[in-house]
Amino acid sequence: MKMNLLSRIVTISLLVLFSSACQSDNSQTELNSNTEAAIGMLQHTVFFYLNDDVTTTEREQFEEGLKKLLEIPEIYRSETGVPAGTAERDVTDHSYAYAIYTWFETMEDYVGYDEHPDHLEFIDNYNHLWADVKVYDADIYDAR
Repeated sequence: MKMNLLSRIVTISLLVLFSSACQSDNSQTELNSNTEAAIGMLQHTVFFYLNDDVTTTEREQFEEGLKKLLEIPEIYRSETGVPAGTAERDVTDHSYAYAIYTWFETMEDYVGYDEHPDHLEFIDNYNHLWADVKVYDADIYDAR
């Protein structure tokens, strides 16, 4: 009886361990597939440099505006970021306030985003908050 119970516990433990390992492999496969899918896309990166006098409330409103902006359906994928706490270097710019990273499957999708009423509304509603904006667009030809 004790051996039968021990065998069951060992078997269940091995199944749980195996199941976890399979899920981990699936996640890596999904990550690789998403990375490979980025090839041929347009990546649109925007850095926002806010005015020094922007209040906490205005920052919160700006963040809400970014969330709405990134819901535009033509966007394939998006991410938002703030400056990382990396070391100060001559080549590292920590002076921006927010960055958005967006990917578009086609140039038509990008144009649809660029002309979308929510994009134009975002610019109208928040351009008074920024001192500068930098845009970097890239055609993705390699992804790892």
